[in-house]
Amino acid sequence: MGIFSNDKKGCPICGNPTPRLFPTKVEGLPLCKECAAKINMESSMLKDLTINELWDHLDYRKANSETFGTFTDNETHGMGNFVLHVDSDKKLFYIADGRPSNPALFKFEELVSFNLMEDGRTVIQCNSSGYTEGVSSIENYKLPPLKPLVKPGVTKATPASAQPGRTSMAASSSSSQTAEEKPKAPDKPIDSLKLNVTLNNPYWKSKVYSISLPSIESEEEIREWVNDYKNTFAAAVDTCEAMAGIMGVKTGKQMMAAIKEKAEAILAVQEAEAAAKEAEAANQVAEAAAKIAKTADDNAAIEMLKKWKELLDMGAINQEEFDAKKKELLG
Repeated sequence: MGIFSNDKKGCPICGNPTPRLFPTKVEGLPLCKECAAKINMESSMLKDLTINELWDHLDYRKANSETFGTFTDNETHGMGNFVLHVDSDKKLFYIADGRPSNPALFKFEELVSFNLMEDGRTVIQCNSSGYTEGVSSIENYKLPPLKPLVKPGVTKATPASAQPGRTSMAASSSSSQTAEEKPKAPDKPIDSLKLNVTLNNPYWKSKVYSISLPSIESEEEIREWVNDYKNTFAAAVDTCEAMAGIMGVKTGKQMMAAIKEKAEAILAVQEAEAAAKEAEAANQVAEAAAKIAKTADDNAAIEMLKKWKELLDMGAINQEEFDAKKKELLG
């Protein structure tokens, strides 16, 4: 077939030619590139893998591909070049760089613990015991002072050695070397940001995601780099909080939000009860006022009726007129 393929040693899985140079091997048998590309497991596990176990793994990966075909992104949380994808209905998640065709899917219960590390220092840690969060070192980083701007029309004084007719051979050589040399790039404030994940999966026990950080070519880029890093770190924290949710662990922020929500609910109930009591009190006042008004009206009617009785007794009105007025006043 070619100088880079081995026709005599066919792939133990599919029988296709295998690479002559650096093939992936299982039980000492080389695999073709296509079959090797289907493997998704820790390299330490591959070392002791048998052909029968490889067949089981390829079946597992086929099922993984079918499940991925129905995977729905209910949540996504980006952190630099990596994105956490969550299907909350199926209780599955994966973390990937870009758009993988068949990423390793993990069940919620397979996530054991994780930690976010900055330059080898643990900033966030989460396991069954709880969630702890520290502060990024970037918060204590001191930015270099801004270089003063050169005003238009103002030029620096030319050294005597650089003036016409006064350039020495040594100065000329030194000047030539300086012109050719590039200024040394400054060190990055933070060198690495990594998310370490511990899993209870048949083929993955741990995974490390190294979040890409841009390089710095000059001091003028440091301020912009620091701002970009703060955004990347904040996104990584957001991802960690989402992963804690996958584990069913409350973060400090989530606990505070839950406490605030509960306090607001209690306050709303108390306010509703107070409003109900105020309405009841207002009702009672209105009823009392109505009774008083009715009593006053009744008293006035009785007084008026007494006067009409006096008129009847005096003969000023007849019985019929008195009865009509009595009916009007007493109803």
